[in-house]
Amino acid sequence: MRLLLPLALLLSFPLTAAMADSPRPTILRIGLDHSYRHSTTLLLSSDQPFTLTDPLNNHPIAHGGKSVIYKVTALPTGITLARVDDLNDTPITAGLSALSVLPGGAEFVKIARLDSRPLGSKGLPWHRYRGFLTVRREADSTMRVINTIPLEPYLYGVISAEIGSHVPIEAMKAQAVAARTYALKNLGKCSKDGFDLDDTTRCEGYYGVEGETTLCSASVDDTRGQVMTYHGQLIDAPYSTDSGGVTACDTNGDCPYLCAVRDADPTDGREYADTGKYHTWSQTFTAAQIEALLGRDPRTHVDKFVSLNLDGLDASGRIVRATVTGADGTLHTVTGPQLRQILGYDVLRSTRLTLTRTTDGSYRFDGRGWGHGLGMSQDGAVAMAGPRYHKTYLEILRHYYTGITLVSIAALPKEQTARRGF
Repeated sequence: MRLLLPLALLLSFPLTAAMADSPRPTILRIGLDHSYRHSTTLLLSSDQPFTLTDPLNNHPIAHGGKSVIYKVTALPTGITLARVDDLNDTPITAGLSALSVLPGGAEFVKIARLDSRPLGSKGLPWHRYRGFLTVRREADSTMRVINTIPLEPYLYGVISAEIGSHVPIEAMKAQAVAARTYALKNLGKCSKDGFDLDDTTRCEGYYGVEGETTLCSASVDDTRGQVMTYHGQLIDAPYSTDSGGVTACDTNGDCPYLCAVRDADPTDGREYADTGKYHTWSQTFTAAQIEALLGRDPRTHVDKFVSLNLDGLDASGRIVRATVTGADGTLHTVTGPQLRQILGYDVLRSTRLTLTRTTDGSYRFDGRGWGHGLGMSQDGAVAMAGPRYHKTYLEILRHYYTGITLVSIAALPKEQTARRGF
């Protein structure tokens, strides 16, 4: 299903003076999967007049005044739309495959997930988003919500979701440049789902207006349009919570700017993220537990489990492979990241770890850091920008992404900022 974009309306939204003087902004489609995936009943509204349209043809379906509420329900026969008046529904239309809510004089629209909640429930979780929202019915008769928004206002809602809203401004600026670069490089990553990126850990965290603060927005505005390149090419710019003392390296050699960098101050040798919650951690499994966890995945399932062994480390000290052995001699080998996926991302918090077989036959993993470790360590960036080191955002980025140059989006060839997969 191809949806039409009312871009003329989108680009007419109030923008900062800096944005008004810049080239036409990149428009993103963000799948709001974190909060609204598989929803069945949603409420739509705004603090100013708004319009509901059919995104297949951009024809208006209904208009709402200030704080008017519409209810959207997914049924096997399609999406139904009703106006809510004093907790009563007035049907508007039915059988829709999708609908969009467009703000009028407001800068944002509001959405709440109702599902099984009574309509008059207290504390209904309304969330606001800039740009406009499209609600689409899925094959399983649930709904998916997509936020269409220019790049810079999108980043306002990314900073707090990714690095937090109570960190030094230079760390926020580093996050803004990394997130902007990542978004542009990965345009269309989720094209099979009908949007560019989502708001989960698969792409980038994103809270919408609820995540915006004065400092978060300032970090975006102060770095407006800045992205990282390597030899003139837009880089991929991954980042994670804590590198564990050494950043991960790109073992394929496709990203030479992602090197194993010691994540510590060169003067005092102190690791930047040494006070992080999971800078060091340990996790122990009994033999029965490890057998059950490995047995549930076909990549590591053997009829009679004998052992799990780690096979080699890369330049950053992360495990390259893990081998599961069965009683009949069957061997199954997976990569380090695959083993982490199988055992659980919040169990093996990184692949920078060692494995010890204890005397009672248990498996003890002693690890460092949290996340894949590629690119910027967010905890490290916060420490670098803090009162101990006073690093600028450019110094932070150059530390984590080797040999990069900061340029304006306007200086990039158009093919480097084109949406992919649509």
